[in-house]
Amino acid sequence: MPGLVSCPGGLIVIGILSLCVVHISSEIWSNEVSDVQYGSLGSSVTLTCGGAQHGSPVHWRHNGSTVRFRHTHTSNGTLILHNTTRSMEGNYSCHNQRGVLLQTIRLRLGHSPGYLNVSCRVPSHFIIHCFWTQRVTTHLPTNYITTYSVNDERAQHCKQTSMDVNECTINNHEFWKPKCLVNITEVNPLGSNSTIIYVDVQKSMKPHAPEAVTALEVPGESTRLLVQWNFPQSWPVMAGLPLKFELQYKPVGSNYWSKLETEDTSAQIMDALESHLHHIRVRAQDALINYSQWSEWSQVVQAQPWSDPLVTAEVTTDEPFDFPIFPSTFPVRATEKSPDLPPSENGSLGLLITLGLFVAVMVAVVSSVTTLLWIRNRRRDNVTKQELTSMVKMKSLPV
Repeated sequence: MPGLVSCPGGLIVIGILSLCVVHISSEIWSNEVSDVQYGSLGSSVTLTCGGAQHGSPVHWRHNGSTVRFRHTHTSNGTLILHNTTRSMEGNYSCHNQRGVLLQTIRLRLGHSPGYLNVSCRVPSHFIIHCFWTQRVTTHLPTNYITTYSVNDERAQHCKQTSMDVNECTINNHEFWKPKCLVNITEVNPLGSNSTIIYVDVQKSMKPHAPEAVTALEVPGESTRLLVQWNFPQSWPVMAGLPLKFELQYKPVGSNYWSKLETEDTSAQIMDALESHLHHIRVRAQDALINYSQWSEWSQVVQAQPWSDPLVTAEVTTDEPFDFPIFPSTFPVRATEKSPDLPPSENGSLGLLITLGLFVAVMVAVVSSVTTLLWIRNRRRDNVTKQELTSMVKMKSLPV
């Protein structure tokens, strides 16, 4: 017995069923689309009752109640809302004179897309991360089209990991091409708008912070600390692209940081304060691009230099430091603080110093006056002797 498909009549039946299915699907899609209507806030929005007959009166309801907003009815059953606000959103339904439901429309109001605040970060030569936020909240479902181009070449896709997160990533960027254009297009039911930014890859280069920072004491050395860390995972170490690191450290309680720079992943602090706890942190920068950005600081770690277990003197590490810790171009040694004197002894010492200075000034003044008087008397004696000599000579002359 031949099958249904091989029969001409069967083919006709299948064709009719297929057309019916297509028609039903198109009706479902049309109803889904017409059930939700979008409008612009502050404007006039027109709602059309699709099931109303021309000229027949229609009654509109908002969320089951009579429409109380400023509106206008037309003869063909449409409803016009004026100066729309967010309070006008909701479900609108139109009914005939007998109260029969003709159509339901869900109204959503918002704004058309505007320009975005876009920023990009370059954690390595091969990766670019871009982020964006809306300058104007649209209140509407939104999608983003993210692309980029290099040297006016064909636009490529900037990959979004999730549609709910406003960020995209450019992987395998050709690092020898330092200029890049990123285009973020915002799309919602009221329209679309594109924001294009120019990214200078080299100036925007900012590595992630160094990882796994540790600090250890150096046995037998009371002023040394060994600090070690790893490259950030996002940095292409295998590509041979170097990083330089800045290490900063200070005793707990100090406001001043000392620093060291190196291209290694370890460094030794040579001038740590004995028996004091230190704060240590590290950051990184591209060693080949001096005008690139420094990374954020790593997590601060604490360490204390080695101390001789035989020494029983207690050292307090919580005292505030009022002296600066300079960059370690030479070893810095801490000096012992003089013991603080009681207030009464400090006052007596100040009085003694003041009296000593007064006596010294008086002695200097008396000495100066005495010297001046002696010089003056000596000059007078010299003048008197000269006058007597002149008188003797005049008497010895013949008359």
